[in-house]
Amino acid sequence: MTYLAALEEEVRDVVARAAGTAAPELTYTLYRQYQDTGNRFHYEQPYFERRGRLVAAGAAALFDVRTAGTVAEEVLAVLADELWRVCDEFTWALPAHAYHARDDDMRRCVDLFAAETAHTVAELIARFGAQLPEDVVMRCREELLDRVFIPFADDQRPMAFEKMTNNWLAVVAGGVGMAALAFFPDDAKRLAMILKRAQKSMVRYLAQFPDDGGCSEGMDYWVYGFGYFAYFAEAWRERGGPDLLLDKKVREIAAFPARVAFGDGRFPSFSDGSEAAPIPTGLMSRLVERLGVPIPYLAAVPSFASDSCHRWPHIARDIEWTTERVLERRGEPGAVFLPSLEWLVDRGGPAEFAAKAGHNDEDHNHLDVGQFILRAGGETLLADLGAGEYNADYFGPKRYEDIHTATEGHSVPLVDGQGQRPGREYAAKVERYAETGHGAILTLDLTGAYDVPGLTAVGRRFTWQRQGSLVVVDRFQTERAMPVDELYISRIRPVVEDDRVVWEGAHGRCVLTWQSPVTMTAVLDTIGTTGHLAELESVFRLRLRCSVEAGTTRLESVFTVERKER
Repeated sequence: MTYLAALEEEVRDVVARAAGTAAPELTYTLYRQYQDTGNRFHYEQPYFERRGRLVAAGAAALFDVRTAGTVAEEVLAVLADELWRVCDEFTWALPAHAYHARDDDMRRCVDLFAAETAHTVAELIARFGAQLPEDVVMRCREELLDRVFIPFADDQRPMAFEKMTNNWLAVVAGGVGMAALAFFPDDAKRLAMILKRAQKSMVRYLAQFPDDGGCSEGMDYWVYGFGYFAYFAEAWRERGGPDLLLDKKVREIAAFPARVAFGDGRFPSFSDGSEAAPIPTGLMSRLVERLGVPIPYLAAVPSFASDSCHRWPHIARDIEWTTERVLERRGEPGAVFLPSLEWLVDRGGPAEFAAKAGHNDEDHNHLDVGQFILRAGGETLLADLGAGEYNADYFGPKRYEDIHTATEGHSVPLVDGQGQRPGREYAAKVERYAETGHGAILTLDLTGAYDVPGLTAVGRRFTWQRQGSLVVVDRFQTERAMPVDELYISRIRPVVEDDRVVWEGAHGRCVLTWQSPVTMTAVLDTIGTTGHLAELESVFRLRLRCSVEAGTTRLESVFTVERKER
């Protein structure tokens, strides 16, 4: 099929390179880096490259079966070698997840990636084991039993992930559950125990979603957690199990991508999300087929490289489930507001806008109550930075010192030099939301997000017109004089002029002017940081700086956004 041609070419290139090169080593020195320095990337990069080699070999085998009915010998040779290498690994878990190891046994630590690996290995030997060397298959079976199935089924002590309320529930339970369905041909006692335990996690996973199906973790984690939920649900249904997709909340969750997607298939990068989150076309095809949910704009089947962790079910189901129907352009210009998540997204017009309220104890939380995004011409002009580099500090006490997560890295006010505070109680209140026919109005009370002595109220009102106009009015009520910075974040360096600021992108343009009863001074900060994949990047933070007196002060920022002619 032509829409799979680019993916097949990528996969075969990876397999050809793997056939002639050694896999990167996972040395003890790399393994210790997280413990010694907090760095995850140096170990995880070769770890995921090894998974990529294995998954590419499996995908090439699927393509061979589709076209020739059997798997080529050269593909089987790479698949056997990569399975053997995975069996050689000290642990299938990541060093950063050592706290999930019971009795300090990292070999039997069942974290996200051990569960993913177990599913990959189990399904590959179930599908292609008859054509693989018997000793490779036997070794894989022994490793699966010892590392994952016995700990998961036979040791009923609570696992750390089972107390969570996020994607871990679906990924670990779904990965191990699918592995067991592939591994145990009959309804064996151990399979029944695994499925029972997995189902409990799936019930807990669904329960944490609000009624509108919104995922506060961002689109990447919707793909991750809900993807594994749906893959497991279908695998179990096909084996005669219950149909978990029939839960009334599942359809709302499945509709989330279409509700919040921008017109070009990008997404708001709130929390630790990314705007370029790739939606698996196989997953979307199955959800459309089973649940009739709307389709977000999907330009193509995701590339092999688009998932840096190389998860088997995404690529396997993309190959087997994708239909051309989901690759059609969909969607009309308009605004969507999710009341539980408190996200507003207006898309499909000459300019696009998103804003959020929420609270500061969300999964993968940022101190971002009142944050907004502006786009034009398929380009993000005022940005949400999304996820930073994952390391020990990022998930520890220093989390909010990172520019990606801190108030100072979002387009929100800084009051008396202080940002927002972390915690569920530090939240916004939505006072008003209204669609206007050509845009939307969203009014927020941000007072609860701050804890500044002498600050008695903060309000923010967005008045948006999708032809390219946004007016942001902030009101501050204070008992004393204090400095206020209006922060605006971009990956584009703005030009600061006397009475305006201009962000000039390749495809879009944004001009800021302001009105204020007090003098406002524009100050530009250039911040060097590392992105989610440890890539170096520059962030540009504009500060509109002023000092407010005791009483009420109204600050108005006017953004004019336009798409450039190409």
